[in-house]
Amino acid sequence: MSETLPSLTANGQKLIDRLLTLPQGWVTAAMLAESIGVSRRTVLRELPSVEQWIAAAGYRFVRSPGQGLLLDEPPARREQMRALLNGSTVYAELPRRQRRQKLLGMLLQAREPMKTAALARELLVSESTLAADLDEIGQWVSSYAVTLHRRPGVGVWLKGEKLSCRRAAAALLQSSLTEEELQAVLRGNFAAGGAFAALLNTKIAERVWQVLQQFEQKEKLRLPDAGFLTLAIHCTLAVQQLREQGGSSAAVHPPENAAQRLGAALGQAFGLTLPTEEVQYLEQYLAAYITGDDGEKWGAGEMHLRHLTGRLISEVERVMRVDFSGYASLRDNLFTHLRPMLLRVREQIHMDNPQLDTIQREYPQLWAATRAACDTVEMELALPHIPDSEAAYLAMHFGAVLEQNGALRQAARVVVACPLGMSSSRFLASRIEGEFPTLKVDGCCSVRELDPEQLHSRGIDLVIATVPLELAYPSITVNPALLEPDRALLRDAVQRLNGTVRTGTPAEPSAASTAEGGLRYTYRLTRSMVQMLDHLCIRTVCKPVSRQGLIDAASRLFCPNEDASRLVAQQLRRREAMGDTYIKPLFALLLHCRTKAVSDCRFGYLQAQPPVYEAGKMIMGAFVLLAPDTDDPIPVEVMRMVSAQLIEEPELIERLRTGQRDAAVQLLEEKLDRLFSEHGN
Repeated sequence: MSETLPSLTANGQKLIDRLLTLPQGWVTAAMLAESIGVSRRTVLRELPSVEQWIAAAGYRFVRSPGQGLLLDEPPARREQMRALLNGSTVYAELPRRQRRQKLLGMLLQAREPMKTAALARELLVSESTLAADLDEIGQWVSSYAVTLHRRPGVGVWLKGEKLSCRRAAAALLQSSLTEEELQAVLRGNFAAGGAFAALLNTKIAERVWQVLQQFEQKEKLRLPDAGFLTLAIHCTLAVQQLREQGGSSAAVHPPENAAQRLGAALGQAFGLTLPTEEVQYLEQYLAAYITGDDGEKWGAGEMHLRHLTGRLISEVERVMRVDFSGYASLRDNLFTHLRPMLLRVREQIHMDNPQLDTIQREYPQLWAATRAACDTVEMELALPHIPDSEAAYLAMHFGAVLEQNGALRQAARVVVACPLGMSSSRFLASRIEGEFPTLKVDGCCSVRELDPEQLHSRGIDLVIATVPLELAYPSITVNPALLEPDRALLRDAVQRLNGTVRTGTPAEPSAASTAEGGLRYTYRLTRSMVQMLDHLCIRTVCKPVSRQGLIDAASRLFCPNEDASRLVAQQLRRREAMGDTYIKPLFALLLHCRTKAVSDCRFGYLQAQPPVYEAGKMIMGAFVLLAPDTDDPIPVEVMRMVSAQLIEEPELIERLRTGQRDAAVQLLEEKLDRLFSEHGN
């Protein structure tokens, strides 16, 4: 029968699977949307095909305007339906961002108008969805002085100067790459970056990469990875266009500057002569990325630039209420960064910043202060608009200082490698040094600069990178945001390095080496773990209605005494006011605090029946973690281990949600025992 069933999109299959998983009863489109991580509009768009599939399969699905959606089938029939679903045909539907990237690439390649009906068929979307995509693309290309044209009966096309179209294409390619693809492309492996093959001749790109690397060596300069990539893409597109136009091979005058020498090298490699306007662009581009004194080409004097640096610092100080006066390096680093940045802004040379979302999400106060400072200096000094991508790099400079501390560092020497430029590397390096005083960051570099022999000769113990490395040297990969799994990975690395690195003086003695001695530390850590496991509790909260209902239940979970329960509730609400504790991947709250209401660590799970629905959130339950409010670091260490397991062990979450207390205790005991053993070693 499955052979006659209509095809489903991936989202359509997810919707049916979720309907089969949820308890029998009415659900809303919003509830389904939240449960599979899509918008309500996406659910409504998919419902007709879902209804068609369910009807063709012979099952009953009801839509009621007043009640919602109902899969009206008993459990046995649902299992039969699931078997059919697993064997049904699913056609690939690109996520919106990827779909729009593909559409833009098709338009940039096109030599004539493209029909909207053909584009919609190619992208597997309706013409109304295509129209929305074209609206957004039109806005995006306008920032590069490119215009999107639409004419009924003719089609859709882009119009702009070739240099403008080239800038847009370069920005598209950079934004299309994952970090793994970015690393591969930076190393000249274009097969791994599928987006490149669509817009670039990979054979030309390979030769351009070689010319640019030779150029860097001869000129004794090092472009940041992002700058190298943008320049390489631009040069590849320029060579492609010149070849299509039948470029000449006439002799050129002896080169006088770096841009002319690069133009001559490209011309020699491809038997072409780069026009004057192309060489002028190369000159502007190199000035926008070379940070030395020779790079000051934008026309502002040094005093103006120093004033701009000072105003940015004072504005961030004012908004964040901090004092940067003791950090001369911040002023120098900003001054050096601003010189080429302002040229990029003036010349509309796009510099992608993949960490923009992370900065905005993980450091909202820092981001707001930096963005406000940029807006202020724009108005005061009549500057061109500073894009968010550039402002985020400035935020990284401030963030690097804010993350610094004065701790001494042990002799374990590490190098931070990042394909995003020095500001990203310094930001991550400062976070590592701030949170891991036993690691000494001995420099930052791009992924292209990593050389095992040089690392060995410098005595580097470990490379910490933001992308997976194909490197014959000890290395780990972390997220630049340094999330809890990354911290756990670094802690594990520190443990392994402690047995191999040269001796040094740690910033502070570990708990095991204090006056108490290792034996007492072992006893206290073990006791805290056992106490927590003995008291692990799972409860169902009937009709919690709101988040507050779960908080009230959490306060009573381990505190039957009314006064103690009231204290915990106040502290949980106070923690909630500091920042949302909802963890979307877990569909749960992480209710936690330090409190005098408990004498040992407490951990439990509250199952919400039914789930609590907020705007954009489905709360299926709440994890409750309480630690005693004392100066003792042991309970905090135990709770840190537990929270890490919630992220790293999906099986633990499943056992808690299904009420398998003993199984959850056993699994958690096994994981903590392994972590404790590693700690003790």
